[in-house]
Amino acid sequence: MIRNIGELVSVIIPSYNRAHLIGDSIRSVIAQTYTNLEIIVVDDGSTDNTEEVIAAIFDSRLRYIRQPNRGRSDARNHALSIASGKYITFLDSDDLYLPNKIELQVAYLKSHPGVGMIYTSAHCINDQGQLLAHKYEATKSGLIYESIAFFKPVTIPLPTVMTYKRVMDHVGSFDENLHRFEDTDMWRRISKSYRIDAMPEYTCLLRTHDDNSLLNQNPDHIAAALDYYAAKILNEDVEVNISVRRKGLAGIYKYYGHALLSVPQFSVTGKHLLRIASNYKSSSFWIGWSVRVYYRSANVAYRIFRKVRRLHVKS
Repeated sequence: MIRNIGELVSVIIPSYNRAHLIGDSIRSVIAQTYTNLEIIVVDDGSTDNTEEVIAAIFDSRLRYIRQPNRGRSDARNHALSIASGKYITFLDSDDLYLPNKIELQVAYLKSHPGVGMIYTSAHCINDQGQLLAHKYEATKSGLIYESIAFFKPVTIPLPTVMTYKRVMDHVGSFDENLHRFEDTDMWRRISKSYRIDAMPEYTCLLRTHDDNSLLNQNPDHIAAALDYYAAKILNEDVEVNISVRRKGLAGIYKYYGHALLSVPQFSVTGKHLLRIASNYKSSSFWIGWSVRVYYRSANVAYRIFRKVRRLHVKS
């Protein structure tokens, strides 16, 4: 019998056609040393036997929800809307928790009440579960917008995160228009209001396979997601110095530009992204942009002034 000690943690797992992997992912949550959990699996319209795999897992803490295919951000938001836990953590249906992941993070948040979100280090594994050389290290703590909002220098994998339900309620749901960078976008928004701390412990195994390799991505979708994300940063993060945003956006476009250049058939898009990166670094580009914004604003203000003046004369 499981003794539920401590405050409830909601574990959110979206899935789409991962019947061959999701069972292991769920079992890695069931095996946690911290037991007061609700495990919310949202099946985003799978066409494989995901439902049968989950039906064979017997645990009173497991809740399975099936919805039409709307994307992983919608699936996570659905789970968030019904989550009851004080704490929220996430798992992708191809990744695994190490046994003490949740216990370590709950203990940290309980002993650091000023922290709004915690993330950890993670190992990468291949399809066979073997450790790869690549890994993610949790290194930056504090008010770390500049380090995490642009994917580099610090990348925070979603399964390594734990936060509070109240934090998620405050910053809002995952952006369902983003089909890439939706997790980075969430950490960016949290970082503007809350301290984020790093735990160096390794708590997750992140699986690398064909589905998430660069070769199987659509380069135009990556470019469109970058443009959308950049527009969000320029429009929403006005409290952040424009030079910080320029430098960060130049960096993320440069990173993906070089990544796409490494794949010959994606080179055209890669070069396009590098040109955009250069524009973000260019003073003349931003001076021109600032001048256009200034004159556009001045023109609007002048039209309003003339309208008000005419109304005054008529009266």
